[in-house]
Amino acid sequence: MSLLSRNREAWLRRADAFSDSKWGVAVLALISFADSSVLPVMPDLLLVPMLLLRPDRWLKLSAACVIASSAGGLAGYGIGHLAWAAVGQALVDMYGQAEHFRRYQHLVEHWGVWIIIAKSFTPIPYKFIAIAAGVAAMNLWTFTIATVLGRALHFAIITSLTVFWGQQVLHLIEKYERWLVGLGLLAAIGFGVAYAIR
Repeated sequence: MSLLSRNREAWLRRADAFSDSKWGVAVLALISFADSSVLPVMPDLLLVPMLLLRPDRWLKLSAACVIASSAGGLAGYGIGHLAWAAVGQALVDMYGQAEHFRRYQHLVEHWGVWIIIAKSFTPIPYKFIAIAAGVAAMNLWTFTIATVLGRALHFAIITSLTVFWGQQVLHLIEKYERWLVGLGLLAAIGFGVAYAIR
């Protein structure tokens, strides 16, 4: 067995142990909470490999994401409703979303529940929709129900795609591993050159 294969096997064993541990679920939940409230982290990037390694735990992993992400959305709502001047505005400015925030707030005021649920299909970071809902003083119960539905829909889509199609993707990656590594290196060099000469 080559050194590369041994390293990959060791990494897979560690990743599998992490996916099966209480710490793995706790870290996933923490990232889900942070993503919906204050930090630019995507739980999907951890959820997908955990599901690929342990598809039998799909219910526990996706439920952890839904619960923690919904709680994070409520924290985001609280930031917008109770601490906009002290925290919310600084947070929005820090992420360079000040120009877009009024549009998010208008969407929440105009569409209410539907924009909260529809966020599951858009690239808009959920934290900004949650904060905008708080600033707009959206009814808290309505927001909570819409948040749980929207977050459940989002993670159900991610989980379903990963569980049903993930193994086929892994087989393709294993089959074309060298080509994919080469293309990845070329892409990284290309982005580096483009950034240097822009």
